[in-house]
Amino acid sequence: MSRVLNILWWLAFVACAVVTQALVPGLDALVAGVVLLLQERDYKNALWLLPLFILLQEGMGTRPFSAALLWYASVLLFFRLGRWLLEVRSFAFVLLLSLFLGGGCLAVDWLMAPLQNLAFDLDESVNKSLIQAAFLPCAWFVLTHIRPGSPHVLEN
Repeated sequence: MSRVLNILWWLAFVACAVVTQALVPGLDALVAGVVLLLQERDYKNALWLLPLFILLQEGMGTRPFSAALLWYASVLLFFRLGRWLLEVRSFAFVLLLSLFLGGGCLAVDWLMAPLQNLAFDLDESVNKSLIQAAFLPCAWFVLTHIRPGSPHVLEN
């Protein structure tokens, strides 16, 4: 039964993230789920969720074509590099990761713009990167406090 509840939780997360992304243009709300998966070392769910996240990003058009794959690869890279510095379940780690991902968001936009024959707007990309960097710690905090089985969940 816990497997079904886990799948339902992730599907509810995906639905909420898609709505959030529709309300805030340029934001990747699914990245908080990727960080949560990596922190929990939940590789079985990551096998079906990461391709789903990439397909959703490509389908929603929040990033230029094929940039979602590069974006999530940078998330994995920054997570692996950052885990040597801090405990991955700490807020300090997520804050540091969000700062690096803000820069990574800017770098992906800068790299993909000429490849897609798009104009690179620095102001728009910086604003999008700042929103992304500010969103991740807030979303992570909420998700870790509502996720069943999380050590942060308050027991009654």
